[in-house]
Amino acid sequence: MKLDVRIDDAAANQGLLKLTGVAGILPCEVTLTPAELRRLLLRVLRPGTLALLFRRNPS
Repeated sequence: MKLDVRIDDAAANQGLLKLTGVAGILPCEVTLTPAELRRLLLRVLRPGTLALLFRRNPS
């Protein structure tokens, strides 16, 4: 299943990262442990992924 996801808030709570937002049309909450957050950051910080941040949108 493919959903549009919007993250509205991120907060540290009891040693976990708590992300709240909307997936599709439903509100959602995700909690990540420190190990899960490290794994996510390693994937996001790859050169190909970082290039998306600096890519210009065609006008």
